[in-house]
Amino acid sequence: MTPMNLKIRAAFPRGLIMKEVLLTLLLWSLFGALPAPAALPGEGTGAGTTPDALMLRFPDVSADKIVFVYAGDIWIVPKSGGVAARLSSPAGGELYPKFSPDGTEIAFSGNYDGNTDIYIMPAAGGAPVRLTHHPDDDLVAEWYPDGESILFRSNMLSPTQRYNRLFKVSKKGGMPEVLPLPFGEQGSFSPDGKKLAFEYMAPMRG
Repeated sequence: MTPMNLKIRAAFPRGLIMKEVLLTLLLWSLFGALPAPAALPGEGTGAGTTPDALMLRFPDVSADKIVFVYAGDIWIVPKSGGVAARLSSPAGGELYPKFSPDGTEIAFSGNYDGNTDIYIMPAAGGAPVRLTHHPDDDLVAEWYPDGESILFRSNMLSPTQRYNRLFKVSKKGGMPEVLPLPFGEQGSFSPDGKKLAFEYMAPMRG
């Protein structure tokens, strides 16, 4: 059996400060292991679309695994190639999966009851644990380098929901802490955790 040359178009969130990459993986049966993708809003099937070009969103990489979102669920596959395994239940939608620094846990944004909150789950699979509990959308940005907390963005402090700020929440739960920054979107820590690069976006007007 010849391994399938599956090209993965990696879709990164708007404004993320990193180059767009085209991941090409040699996978034996990933195409057969995934259900047919539902059409995403604003996407069509252009003339250049082929059956083995699948939209796998929000990829993140650990030492030996790749995690990504496909058809609203979280999937994981070895970096060396193989069959992708679904980690999350199809009952809800998930976004922005991120490996912990040691690769044993995954933080993600999940919507299971009409609101998007922060969850963590074992990278080997298991029940997700909810970390935030308020009625505004919380979107994972990054793990803290010590692996004990998660950086996320939310508009919970915006009365008109026109801007986001960056917050910190412990992986054990508890009240989120707002960072001392007026606004913030995506963020990434330096390896020693002493500096944070982030996207500054002022509130929309009008």
